[in-house]
Amino acid sequence: MQAKHNILLAAVFAILIAAGIAFFNYSVDPLCYYCKTVDTNHPTLNRYYQVAQMIAMNPDAEQVILGSSRGETTSPLWVQKISGLKTLNLSAAGSEFITKKAFIDMALEKTKVQKVIWYADYFELITSNADAKIKNTQIFKKYVGDLLQEHGFKAKLVELQQLIDHNTTEASFAALKQAPASSLGQGVGGEIDYSLCEKPEFAGKETPESLRNEVDLLYDSYVHGSIAPAQSEKMLLAFQKLIKTLQSKNISIVIVIPPYHPTFEERLKKEYPKIYDAHLNWIQEIQKLQGPHIEVFNYFAGIPHDDRSPSYWNDGVHFTCKGVIEMLTPALNH
Repeated sequence: MQAKHNILLAAVFAILIAAGIAFFNYSVDPLCYYCKTVDTNHPTLNRYYQVAQMIAMNPDAEQVILGSSRGETTSPLWVQKISGLKTLNLSAAGSEFITKKAFIDMALEKTKVQKVIWYADYFELITSNADAKIKNTQIFKKYVGDLLQEHGFKAKLVELQQLIDHNTTEASFAALKQAPASSLGQGVGGEIDYSLCEKPEFAGKETPESLRNEVDLLYDSYVHGSIAPAQSEKMLLAFQKLIKTLQSKNISIVIVIPPYHPTFEERLKKEYPKIYDAHLNWIQEIQKLQGPHIEVFNYFAGIPHDDRSPSYWNDGVHFTCKGVIEMLTPALNH
């Protein structure tokens, strides 16, 4: 009898602890999953919510950069200097089509966007690559709709698990120390000293040996993950529709198709020819969009003047700020 009593007390105690943790994490909301509006004073670790904060703080923005982590080495201040348009870099790691669409739809409502620079990723049209943050960040729900939303008991159970997860708890404590949104500036890449990137002697941050290792790591990760599934025809049609909608609003669109590191690209062509050919077919579909207000710059075959070195590459898929300058200069001066 005493044993059953002790078990019951332990169960009640565990439930109370879990409830306390859930309440704490819900109150802090480190990823702003429960934020209903854009509060520029709310500290958060959710990069997607930070994008919304940045949009809200810059209503006079005239140009936005949309990309995944591959767009994060683009300095919005350098782009602004060359183009003469106030620029925000809305790139965020993991961003695929639905995320980018949500970002640009919000920017259209809240800023004076005249031009969009879109870093096109092959993986962005693969539905399974959608990030949990865009699914759960409430302020983007009206832009995303029900396309990536989950409902029912299973969704509620996942939400509860997230609230008591130790990672969420750690994030809550970290969020309490997070800098205010005012530190976001004009977006990721704003801290880059682009004057150094423009110099011929710019060497990058990797060594030739470490770069080789990074290329191999990203190659294995991509061919067995991000680019392994087939693209969604539905997502391709939605992408084409969005670009045409922007065109109809007289917004200039620059679509940049970036390359992989030459070693990555060579291995992909040799070892996974079906995935490689799928990339070529995707590029053909994007190039069909070329027309009034729409320019497509295809660098899949390589960055101009690329010597395969750390000057141009951080790993197998992420180029340096020097690589950015080589690709975007023609686009911005066109």
